Order: sequence, then C-alpha cells, then structure tokens
Amino acid sequence: MFFRIISILGSMTFVSRTLGYIRDLLIAKIIGAGLISDSFFVAFKLPNLFRRLLAEGSMNSAFIPVISGIKGKKNADEFFSKVFSGLVIILFFLLIIFEIFMPLIIKVIAPGFGENHGKYLLTIDLSRLAFPFVFFVCLTSLIGAYLNTLGKFAAMAATPILLNIIMILFLLIFSRSNGDEIYISSMLSFSISFAGIVQFVWLIYNLKKNNVLLKPKFLKFFKFRKLSNNSKKFLSLLIPAIIGNGAYQLNLLIDMILASTLPDGSISYLYYADRVNQLPLGVLGIAISTALLPMLSLQIKEKNFQSAIKSISIAINFGLILSLPAAAGLFVLSNEVISFLFLRGAFDIYDSNLTSSALVALSLGLPAFIMIKILVIPFFANEDTKTPIRISIISMAINLCLNLILIKNFLHVGLAMATSISAWANAFMLLFILIFRKMIVIESTTISVFFKVVICTFLMAIIVGKIIEFDLSFLSHFSFITKNNLTLLFTIFSGMIVYIVMIYLSDIKEIKEILWKQKIKRKN
Repeated sequence: MFFRIISILGSMTFVSRTLGYIRDLLIAKIIGAGLISDSFFVAFKLPNLFRRLLAEGSMNSAFIPVISGIKGKKNADEFFSKVFSGLVIILFFLLIIFEIFMPLIIKVIAPGFGENHGKYLLTIDLSRLAFPFVFFVCLTSLIGAYLNTLGKFAAMAATPILLNIIMILFLLIFSRSNGDEIYISSMLSFSISFAGIVQFVWLIYNLKKNNVLLKPKFLKFFKFRKLSNNSKKFLSLLIPAIIGNGAYQLNLLIDMILASTLPDGSISYLYYADRVNQLPLGVLGIAISTALLPMLSLQIKEKNFQSAIKSISIAINFGLILSLPAAAGLFVLSNEVISFLFLRGAFDIYDSNLTSSALVALSLGLPAFIMIKILVIPFFANEDTKTPIRISIISMAINLCLNLILIKNFLHVGLAMATSISAWANAFMLLFILIFRKMIVIESTTISVFFKVVICTFLMAIIVGKIIEFDLSFLSHFSFITKNNLTLLFTIFSGMIVYIVMIYLSDIKEIKEILWKQKIKRKN
C-alpha cells in the first residue's frame, strides 16, 4: 500500500516536474538570465513559497493529525467546512495587505533592487500580478489535505501539472505576439494567478465527486470562543508547521535576499539550479512524506507504535536508496545537465557555467533535503510542531551565518553551499531527537542499507564519470539531437542500470519485498 501511494504521487510529481522543466526552458530561452528574469523570479518566489510551504507539507501536517481523530464523515465534513471558512477570511486580508504594501515587501526580500529603480518598479508590478495565486493555492492545499485523508491522493498531486500547463500556454501564446520581454513577463505573472483559479475549481470538483459536503460558515470564524477544540488545535498547529516543515524554502528565501545584492543574473542562476535539484526532491521527498503522514497518524491514534516505527524505518530506507544516487548523478553531471536543459536562446554558456556551479553545491544537500521531509513527519503525526520549528530556527541561523561568510568569496555558489550545509545540520538534529525519544529505532538493517547504498552510489558515480568522458561519436548519426546530449542521456541511462543491478545484488530487504509483492499480484 505504502509503495503504491508513493508510486502514484511520485509519477504525478515527475510529470509536474517535467512540465516545469519545459516551462523553465521556455523562460530561459525567451527571457534568459538577467534583469527581467531576476524581477520575474522574485515575483514568482512569493506565491511559490506559499505553495511549497502549504501544498507540499504544512497543511497536511496541521490538518491530517487533527481530522484523523474525528469520528464520522459528517463531523469531519463539518470540521473541514469551518477551517475552510476561516482560511478564506485570513487569506483575503493577507492578499489585500500584500497588494497594498508590495513596494515595502520587495524592499525587504530584494533589498539590492533598490539601486536600480526600473528593476525595482518592474518587480513590484510583476509581484502584484502573481500574488493572488496565494489565496487559491492555500485553499487548494486544505482541500487536498482532506482528500488525502480519504485516500484520494491523485487530485492534489495533479494541481502543479495544471499550473505548469497554463504557464507554458501563456509563454507560447504571448512570445509569438511580438511583445517585448517585459510584456511577456507580465503576462506570465498573470498566468500564475489564473492557474490558481483553475486549480481551485479542479479540487472543488473532486470534493463533489467524493461526496464531501462543503458548507462555508464565515460568520462563525469571528466567534473564536465557540470554535471546537479541534479547530483551535488546527490553528495552533498550522503556523509552527509552516516554519518547521519549510526550513529549506525559508533558507532559499534568505539566499534570494542576499543574492539581490549580487550582479544581475545571480537570482536566476540559483533559481534554475534549484529547479533541477527540486526534481528528485519533489518526486522522492514529497511523495514519501505525503504517503507516510496519514498512515503514521492513524497508527499513532490506534497506539500501534511498533507499526509506526516500522513505517518510519521503511520510509528512511527508501529515502536513502533513491536520494543518494540522484545527488551523485547531479554532482558528477552538473555541467552536462544544465547545458542539456537550458543552453539555448538567451541563456548562454556563461549563464550555464554559473548555474551548474550552484547545482553542484545544492546537490550535496539533496539527501538531507529529502530526509528532512521524512523526519519531520513523526513529530507532526504526534502533533508536536514545536520541536521542528526550534530546529528550523537553529538551521536558519546556521544558514544565515554561513551565507554571510561564504558570499564574499563564492558569491551565489556560497549561498547554495550554505543552504546544503544547514540542511544537513537540520536533518541530523531531527534524527538525534527522534532516536533520543525512541520514536524511531535505528536497526542494524537500516545501517546495513546505508552502507550498501553508499557503496553502490560511489561505484555508480565512478562509472558515470568514466562514461561521460568516452568518445561516443557513433551516436552522431542521430540528426534530431546533438551528440553531446545523446552522450548525456546514454550516460544517465547506463548509470541507472548499473545502480539498479548493484542494489539488487546487494540483497536489500525492502527491494526484495516490493519485487515479491509485485510478482504475487501478477500471478493473482
């Protein structure tokens, strides 16, 4: 069941990330990496930050543990309606405040833009066009969390796909209308808010499809004393969950603030590198954590602690098996990957080299980013959001100190390095506390899996490094793609085959159990 859910979420996320790459490819080709792209990415960062904090974890973390303890679908629907009503009101006022004070907000998150008045004004305009997305994405996150408790994961997982499709369509339509880059970036910013409306309508349809009765009760929100204990508990869990589950995103926000003081293009280099790093993070980390939380919350409510410990152990093992080779691949092939993905149009070789340097630094932290997604789940399942938030604050302090030290000599790459180091600190602190509280047990099998995966990853990285250096001139007869790109694809495919074979020969229990279950299903 756990593997099936991960497969569904992982495949949907992979489709989303693939479309996201096509979107970013078009942005790089049409706008490039410079003043206008920096302004757009800052404008995109605000709503995107809310999406990643809420849609990819915190709403689930605050909502699911509470609703798992409510008995009866009618009572659950009523609780959902109350929370939905309150969220609409909060988000409405948040939207108005941000739209009015956007000039001040841009000064805070991009202080370096103040030196270029035109860049500053453009960023304000683009941000105002994109920010309404926040209103809709937060509501879709809540709806998606409720659908997840009903075992309906696909609907929410499809919402990023809708966002990417709409942005791609806007790029294709308006790039052919002979508009300049500022006009195209404005329409692209508007497409983000339009996509939020489409996502919201899509999930409302899925609520009706699954017979969920949504009855907004806006007036009751103002009578806080009359709210149920469950509603108060949800509100008290949400804000700590956002910070505790979003350390990585908040660190990236700090990076953007500091990157705004660097030369034009620095924000764009970090954005493109992060987008590549987000592919395995989204497919693996978010899929595993989203599948784990409802299962773990139910096991803890039923006081089935042995099963809960086993579920966490399986999730950690899967995280190790899948994240380490992904990180090694990005580290070894960073130059080739960035060139393959973005080197065309306005995005030149200079931009490619600076982006690949940032990707190398971020790839070193990829396993930690994925482990954080998994390790915060036991805390949220136990309705403990204070511990992750404290750890997040410590890791953000580490990130900020390292940023100020490394930015002097390494510029935007130093910011990426600081993010990776602070992520590892975050992951180790979470792991230590979970072990100390006996919420997880590091068994000999987990240690064995770790060492086996490290050895397999190391050997794979060596082989991949050698293959990419080979003269594969026999591939040049393919006219529809360049020889260098074919060499990269051949290298990645070969590395995957080598790793899968080595992992299978390593006799890892989880892999054999999956293969055995699939074999039994085929026989039945």
